[in-house]
Amino acid sequence: MEPSTYADRELNLGEEGCGQLVMEIMLAMRALATGQTLLVTAYDPAAHVDIAAWCRMTGNTLLATLPDETGHQFLLRKG
Repeated sequence: MEPSTYADRELNLGEEGCGQLVMEIMLAMRALATGQTLLVTAYDPAAHVDIAAWCRMTGNTLLATLPDETGHQFLLRKG
């Protein structure tokens, strides 16, 4: 079964790198209630590593990495 790409909120970070990437995700997650989801689009080649590490450190969950036509999308759930 494929993960749903439905998200409570979407965030397109384009080419943002590590520091700015996780800062923007953190700010977006603050507006969500526990259990809600955020779909992040990020084209930085290291985004998958940075987002996975950030989730582990903050108690949030990386539900799925979804390749799209121009970059990658990451479905996160607020812990």
